[in-house]
Amino acid sequence: MRNDLYPYPVETLKHWYVTIVGGQSAELKPNQIGVNREALAENTDIVPYEDNVLVSKLENNTPQPLFTKEYFTVVPLDETSPDASSKSPKGEVVLPVLGEKQRDWLLEPLRIGEPVILNNVLSQRFLRGFARSLDRILKNSSGQPSIEYRDN
Repeated sequence: MRNDLYPYPVETLKHWYVTIVGGQSAELKPNQIGVNREALAENTDIVPYEDNVLVSKLENNTPQPLFTKEYFTVVPLDETSPDASSKSPKGEVVLPVLGEKQRDWLLEPLRIGEPVILNNVLSQRFLRGFARSLDRILKNSSGQPSIEYRDN
């Protein structure tokens, strides 16, 4: 059932959510993305601070091997993060502000208003932490840089 107050994210397939990019915020760490707290609770099964999602374009998505993608921890946005929260009034995804070097290999170029997929399948299908461990192993063995974050 569609929520008129928070139209995004929309679950199109089990654990796949479509939303639009609301912007970027320095209030988020490089390994985090944010979504309005109420929209997250109403429209998804995502567990904040625990689930990790892949972010990809909905249209014109360039296929990439799994080991080249980065997982992001989902953070609920509310009045404690006013800048990020202001960019997600209807459930839009807010991205972290990344440096040029990180942006080159972490995310495809995304524009404000562009539809994206939040893929939560790996967090739901495997033990918590398995997806990040697999990502770290694959990136280290392939020579890709892997960033470790100790706190969320």
